[in-house]
Amino acid sequence: MTTQHTADEAVQAYLRRLEQAMDNFGSALPVNANRPPHQLAITSIDEHDFGWVYFYDSAEYVKTGDFLHSLAGNAPVIVDRTTCKLYSCGTAHPVEYYVEEFRKGVRRPL
Repeated sequence: MTTQHTADEAVQAYLRRLEQAMDNFGSALPVNANRPPHQLAITSIDEHDFGWVYFYDSAEYVKTGDFLHSLAGNAPVIVDRTTCKLYSCGTAHPVEYYVEEFRKGVRRPL
């Protein structure tokens, strides 16, 4: 059985990998050489019987509230309480849809 502390660590590790991938991708503006590295932060956690749903955004948005720094397409992450595996919620539907799909056995591994 996974504790929330262990789930927190797993999601933080995932966010660090995601930051690295975002930094490696580069800027959408080719001449933008001065962009800072990406930093992601957990914004909230919902607990469920099966585990937790983690929401995240850019650390700069969390710090300032400036939508200029907010992410788009940052799908919430489900952590399975039994296995500590991480799954994507997706962004096409409200998070409740993905929670119900998860309960039905639909898994979108990260």
